[in-house]
Amino acid sequence: MRIARILTVAALLAGGSAMAKKNDTVELRTPRTTVRANVDAQGLQGPDLKLQLSDNALKGQAFQRPVDLKLSERRIEGTVGEKPVELTVTERPDVVEMLGTFAGEPSSLTLSPDALMGSVGPCGYNLIIERDRKHYRGTRACGDQRENDVFVSIPKSLERESATGRMAALSVLLAHP
Repeated sequence: MRIARILTVAALLAGGSAMAKKNDTVELRTPRTTVRANVDAQGLQGPDLKLQLSDNALKGQAFQRPVDLKLSERRIEGTVGEKPVELTVTERPDVVEMLGTFAGEPSSLTLSPDALMGSVGPCGYNLIIERDRKHYRGTRACGDQRENDVFVSIPKSLERESATGRMAALSVLLAHP
């Protein structure tokens, strides 16, 4: 009888953690496309993203392109789709900024509790936090394509990563047109 209770509790706990992991999803949703990836201790995993994130690297595949980024305290360097990435990351209380080149394109992105703004690769973003304080919503432009009602969700598990790890992962996602 006691073993049955223990197994029942274990099953409930496992189900609870599976439900909690559902919220560990990074998401970019636009009128034209939706990209989602689960974020866990190994990195970002989804149909379009298969990335391993460690303290000093983000590697794998994103949108059928190779990603090979080296991370240090203030720098992100490497290649995405064989195009150069050279970014400097600055962290202040509640704000992370990056500046440089992503996939060969000038990039400047600011992430704060209230907004996600700037450009990464071919796309520019102007997003503000929603009332629920969990999602950013606003507009983006990728090349000649301007889109309204763009939605970005950043899970707590990604927020806990280093500033360079967080910005590298977001850059790969947000640079997708």
